[in-house]
Amino acid sequence: MRKLAALTALVATTLAFADDVSPGLWEITMETRVPADPSFAPPPFSIQQCVTAEDARDPSRLLGSMSTPGASSCDYSDKSYSGNTFSFSMQCAGSYGIQSTGRVSFTGNTMDGAIESTATVAGKPVQTQNKISARRLGAC
Repeated sequence: MRKLAALTALVATTLAFADDVSPGLWEITMETRVPADPSFAPPPFSIQQCVTAEDARDPSRLLGSMSTPGASSCDYSDKSYSGNTFSFSMQCAGSYGIQSTGRVSFTGNTMDGAIESTATVAGKPVQTQNKISARRLGAC
């Protein structure tokens, strides 16, 4: 019974997300800072991505490639929705072994949020603070 209730809640929140995020061409921008090195200030990184109706139903599909460059086999945990906000924890394998937590708020045509990550670089942990924003540009 508990499994059925949890599945029902997950489906309901996923459908609520799908109702709010519009499929189409999105521009996603991420700005990264390293607290241990304030001089590290690369320009924001942007990509354009066609968001399908299936993508719109699952925010992890939208955020995965942008929030974890150089990572693979990402596994999301602690996914939760509250109103128009998606919160998550994630672990990835790959060249950097990234662990992240984040919170992203959305409307039909915009997203804004923050993702904090720790990556293993040259055998040492490196913490980053990332601001992510996205806007729908139109049809794909």
